[in-house]
Amino acid sequence: MTIDIAAGMRVFTAVVEAESFAGAADRLELSRGMATRYVAQLEAHLGVRLLNRTTRRLSLTEAGIDYYQRATQVLAMIDEAETSAAQNASVPRGTLRVTSSVIFGMRHLGAAIGAYLERHPQVQVDLSLNERVVDLVDEGFDLAIRVGAKIDPGLVARRVAPVSVVACASPAYLAKHGKPESPEDLALHNCLVYPHPVHQGGWHFIRGGEVRRIAVCGTLRANNGEALVSAAIDGLGIVFEPTFLVYDALREKKLLRLLPEWTSEALWVFAVYPNRRFLAPKVRSFIDFLVERFGPEPYWDTANPGRRAVLRRPSGGNGPVAVDRRLSAAKPRAR
Repeated sequence: MTIDIAAGMRVFTAVVEAESFAGAADRLELSRGMATRYVAQLEAHLGVRLLNRTTRRLSLTEAGIDYYQRATQVLAMIDEAETSAAQNASVPRGTLRVTSSVIFGMRHLGAAIGAYLERHPQVQVDLSLNERVVDLVDEGFDLAIRVGAKIDPGLVARRVAPVSVVACASPAYLAKHGKPESPEDLALHNCLVYPHPVHQGGWHFIRGGEVRRIAVCGTLRANNGEALVSAAIDGLGIVFEPTFLVYDALREKKLLRLLPEWTSEALWVFAVYPNRRFLAPKVRSFIDFLVERFGPEPYWDTANPGRRAVLRRPSGGNGPVAVDRRLSAAKPRAR
């Protein structure tokens, strides 16, 4: 026979305190027969009689007195544990382990974390910056901030903000080598290349229904966008980088936007986590905070004179594109 010990304890203590099965049943919103059955099952489980029953009154046995005292303590501990768990389920607290690319982390995520911690002082953030795609489960991370077109199947991803990628070069480079007037002209220029899977086969440009993928090459190839942008500012060549990286240089005219009538393939800043079930408040609140801070129009694009990337909305819908969904595709390298 299967018995719910905690439920049996609650009924038994209620019977003792009400001094009747009827009173306990009313208090617990049970039938009198169900209250009687709970106590009988508890006694059978323990192998002792807890209550002496007569037609006129109930009284505790010696075993019942001892069990009542211990049961009330146990039930108080259960109630305290449930209250604590409920509070933890609603208030962000504890250590939040986050991983991100070095560039996005240093340029944007660090300041965002500072503002988030002011809002949620019971949270501590452990931030790891690197250029590889970490295994969230194996390495114990709550969340990853990644930039790409799509995310691995099996993970849950929420779109935080759209990312535009733009071609740009310094005024000195353009004065010396001329300004490309079409995507095809880029093949004649020194292009500084970031080896991202999104750019496999060349740089991707969109205008209306036209799509151009241009094979480019140059004298510098690096897996760090900061290094490429620095070289471009010094006049070495043309870069094709996210606006969250080049927006300061564009605003200060150290770099000039090229081919402004062409947009890039839609990329996103994603918040990626292993499972949406029982998502901890610290994780949910941090994702919500990033969406509020960065999307749907990131400050690096509103400060940038160039156009935004083409955003794909669900067919037939006019709602926001930043939706929580499972996404399936090849794994992108983090930027």
